[in-house]
Amino acid sequence: MTGQQLHKIPLLVLFGSQTGNAQDVAERIGREAKLRHYAPRVMAMDAFDVRLLPEESLVIFVASTTGQGELPANMKQSWRFLLRKNLPADSLAGVTHAVFGLGDSGYVGYNLVAKKLTRRLAALGGRAMVEQGLGDDQHPHGYEAALDPWLARLWDALRAEHPLPHGATEPLPGETGTPLEPKYRVTMLGKRAQPAADTNAVAALEEAASAARLFGQVEAAVAGTSSGDTLQDGLEPGYGPWRPYLARLLKNERITAADHFQDTRHIEVDLGDSGLAYQPGDLLAVFPQQSASALRDFLHRTRLDPDEWVRIQPAEPAAGTHNVAFQVRVGALVAGVMDVAGASPRRFFFEVLRSFTRDRTQADRLAYFASPGGREDFSRYNEREGRTALEVLEDFEDAAPPLEWLLQTMPRLKPRYFSIASSPLTHPGQAHITAAVVEYATPHRRRKRGVCTSWLASLQPGKATVPVWVEPGVMRPPDAGTPMVLVGPGTGVAPFRAFLEDRLTAQSQEGAGPVAPSYLYFGCRNEAKDFYYRDFWESCQCAGVLADPGGLVTAFSRDQASKVYVSQRVRETSAQLWTALQQGAVVFVCGSAKKMAQDVAAAFEKVCMQEGGLTKVEAANYMKQLEMKGRYVVEAWS
Repeated sequence: MTGQQLHKIPLLVLFGSQTGNAQDVAERIGREAKLRHYAPRVMAMDAFDVRLLPEESLVIFVASTTGQGELPANMKQSWRFLLRKNLPADSLAGVTHAVFGLGDSGYVGYNLVAKKLTRRLAALGGRAMVEQGLGDDQHPHGYEAALDPWLARLWDALRAEHPLPHGATEPLPGETGTPLEPKYRVTMLGKRAQPAADTNAVAALEEAASAARLFGQVEAAVAGTSSGDTLQDGLEPGYGPWRPYLARLLKNERITAADHFQDTRHIEVDLGDSGLAYQPGDLLAVFPQQSASALRDFLHRTRLDPDEWVRIQPAEPAAGTHNVAFQVRVGALVAGVMDVAGASPRRFFFEVLRSFTRDRTQADRLAYFASPGGREDFSRYNEREGRTALEVLEDFEDAAPPLEWLLQTMPRLKPRYFSIASSPLTHPGQAHITAAVVEYATPHRRRKRGVCTSWLASLQPGKATVPVWVEPGVMRPPDAGTPMVLVGPGTGVAPFRAFLEDRLTAQSQEGAGPVAPSYLYFGCRNEAKDFYYRDFWESCQCAGVLADPGGLVTAFSRDQASKVYVSQRVRETSAQLWTALQQGAVVFVCGSAKKMAQDVAAAFEKVCMQEGGLTKVEAANYMKQLEMKGRYVVEAWS
């Protein structure tokens, strides 16, 4: 019996994705579902008419959590509908479902969206076929550490309810490969008579950014979502990920000692007449430029001509979307869309390479890496080594994937987000950021450098432009009469420079009301080497914007025999912090998500127990209430 003659069970896979990870997971589920003789449809949640959900018998939801427990943009509309109070309690009684969430345990709202979705589906009468799965970016293997076993349970549960059709065969254990179906149609158009694009750096940036913008619309057409832009002529969108503003670089100053291992930069850009506005707490998004040598090596390895033109369009547009298409030079497409030498590719990249490899040994190795059984070795080879797509292609030199498959599986070149370190009151028309150049050694002693930060560090003020736009942040300072507790080790202190600049400038204006003194907890390695913005903090103390004494609390971890961190300083100054909390202070914590945020939260619970006489449970509840009231806010990053 052929596959076409089998009765395949319909399976709807809906995703809510902000950065693309949830979409990747949903597409993987769709591929594996086909392998197991289901008939999957994979769609963004808001691309599906949620009113028709009760008509579906099997639905898998994949939902990511962003920021402080926020919804991805492409599921907000569906979620609002599901929350309607007039929906009957048995609305989804005929729907069997499963939920997989993607989150980061370094954030307070870890996987909050998936948890809320699970509860709401149950409240509407839906039946869960397996317990929700929760992927964690903090795990050494990323979200796939939870996804692989969750999928195994899901397929077992589905098969128990829907026996294998007569004449069909189950895939072998661990088998995930499916006949490849490209999402994009690529038509090579050859070179054009006119000269290639200007090699001027600004022109190259504009061309790459334009390619990224246009490709984003093709991606949106494939997924059935909105890209926030339009391909119609004559309509100019505002500045954003679809159209960055090329800001003139005003300052690029190293703010760590010359002999310090970490190169941290204070960078200032001119927003000119862009109309871009921001508030303290917002983020400056930067669209990075990749190194010319990496791009050249990639084009050589893939045998792509940078000056050839191509047409890109969806292979099969999602229902209700237009079949958009655009033409672009291959060089601009690669530079603006594919992360050639930065991020590590995902397992599907290896599965695709296997399909375009004739060498048996290399094909077997690629198949092993793409399988759940090879996850540990894959992690050692790929993520832990920071292996880039270019390096993988160089290791597996026989693989020759065509451009449409490179577009589908290569890591996307993504913007980087920096907390804005300036107040618009103090520096109108400018935005400042604090950027630590990423540089580290892998377990096998290979040196790696961050794509964006190393590029930013190389730019010369007055001679360079930076593609930027503004994104809202999760932190927003209270009115000037409310005290603040600011915990920001390392570059996490950047937004607090903006908070305090804003108060300092506002305080000097005629008729300004009183400014409540605040408390800054800053940590770094050495007082003499990486005490960022020291002079400014001290001036804030002199002006009363930071409490004097006690308003500037430092933790220099390497200046004494035993390491000292900001969490310890929080415990040591419990009396002043408890007083500030009783006065209505708002606490902001910003920095690395790896351990700092949890340690600081635990330290504040100790403060509540020691100074407020609360039990451990009462202290945890007290802190939870602060979070719910917006008085304890965390912005952390991996």
